[in-house]
Amino acid sequence: MGERFLARIIDSLSSPLKAEISETWLGQTPGWTEYFGLTISVHHGTTTEPLGLVGFEVAFRNACEAVGWTVDEPGSATQRFVDMTVQTNEETKRKLSLKSTAALRLSATTAHISKLTEAAWIQDVRSAKTRRNHTLDLFRQYREAVDSIIMLRAFRTDRTSLPTKYQLLEIPTDIFASLDDAPLEAFAADGPTIDCTYQGAPVAAKVSLDRSDAKITVKQIKLSACTLHAEWSIGNSVRG
Repeated sequence: MGERFLARIIDSLSSPLKAEISETWLGQTPGWTEYFGLTISVHHGTTTEPLGLVGFEVAFRNACEAVGWTVDEPGSATQRFVDMTVQTNEETKRKLSLKSTAALRLSATTAHISKLTEAAWIQDVRSAKTRRNHTLDLFRQYREAVDSIIMLRAFRTDRTSLPTKYQLLEIPTDIFASLDDAPLEAFAADGPTIDCTYQGAPVAAKVSLDRSDAKITVKQIKLSACTLHAEWSIGNSVRG
């Protein structure tokens, strides 16, 4: 059984995924995207289930360590909102929040974060002024803590089939800076949705206060406002 299991893993590695890599801080690092792509191949050597958040965090951390970057220990992040801190050289340290999605019918032009963070106060506040103050305070803290959001998107046609593509996306937290300029009336509703302007785009993203689940959702994040690090296409040669 051990030999058969090992043979299956080797088989999954023998047909590398088709990769499209961008010239970014991840893409231009020799070995990082190759290591991450191999992780996807091994994962789908044994299952058709998309690589989920926990697996993504482990794969991201391992790829960083494989190229010699310093990464904080799992679970050691003491700052709110931060999932991982990566030091790529003596001068550069990146504080990251990691997200993943395998929702059906993912858009080719926009991204969606179903839960950026919890916010229990959403269910308690009643006035637009209080709601605005709480929102601006939360996002100022978020932007101070997190440099960017790294999201892994798994594209699939149904809930049982193998993903056809993985996309590694980076969303800058500066996309939320324009919330400071949002008028008071934008917070009038119990569960308001506020437009974010960014780099000339009048609506680069929409921040929604979900009162039913007491969480912050970010909708319609334009991919043109983000950094696309890499895409991996999965062919029939990779099997679950």
